[in-house]
Amino acid sequence: MPNLKNYNRAIVENFRLWYSANFQFFIRLYLRFLWKPKNKIDETIERFSKGNPDFRFLQIGANDGLTNDPIFKFIIANNWRGIRVEPLWAPFKKLQKLHKSNKHLALLNCLVGDQDGSQMLYQLSFSSSRWATGIASLKRESLQKQIDNGYVAKRAAKNSERLPQKTEDWITSKEFPMMELNALVNANFDKQLDLLQIDTEGYDLVLINHLNLDKHVPLMICFEKAHASEAELKACLTRLKTFNYQFVSSDMDVLAYQSKPTK
Repeated sequence: MPNLKNYNRAIVENFRLWYSANFQFFIRLYLRFLWKPKNKIDETIERFSKGNPDFRFLQIGANDGLTNDPIFKFIIANNWRGIRVEPLWAPFKKLQKLHKSNKHLALLNCLVGDQDGSQMLYQLSFSSSRWATGIASLKRESLQKQIDNGYVAKRAAKNSERLPQKTEDWITSKEFPMMELNALVNANFDKQLDLLQIDTEGYDLVLINHLNLDKHVPLMICFEKAHASEAELKACLTRLKTFNYQFVSSDMDVLAYQSKPTK
């Protein structure tokens, strides 16, 4: 019974959000004393974060801030201060509920890009589920790739979501306000940015290449590499190396971290 399955899934998701929003003290205890990093990226972030009472971060592409989120555990365990950015309203409302009592965080409902103004965001037309909002992108070709490789149809079937008959109707777009990255960093992290966390489904390297590293050098930059070509990724990492970054990676992501202080 597909409807019953979706109903049960919604109950579980809502309970998880409610518990995560209202019992963060107990979550913090678990994370501090029982949780252990499972990969090199988590190990490195934990090493720089733990014991730093003034750790500051900027996350671009936060979605609901909880499901499959790479830094939620650190935000709660180590009381991070910073900004979480999410343009889509459905996940942003969940993000607000999640952090309703956290005075250390600011939440922005907009895009972040290489210019001020507005830009089209491409998303699936038939679903606002977490898996669907998670692949929205400023690059239409990135979303189209997920359709062409069968990922969208597979996830829609798993969630009992009906697809439009024509694949060209699977994608819709909407214009969102956009903040320029360097202006956002300058206004909020003039003296310190410990982690820039990016997950923008194909737009990550645009943001990193646009970042003014001559003025602000984050201690760490974590981004998704899956949508980049080998040449694009190599050029980006070469630039970061000139600013004294070293790298650890997983199948999907790269973490660049400072090997020594920059000027």
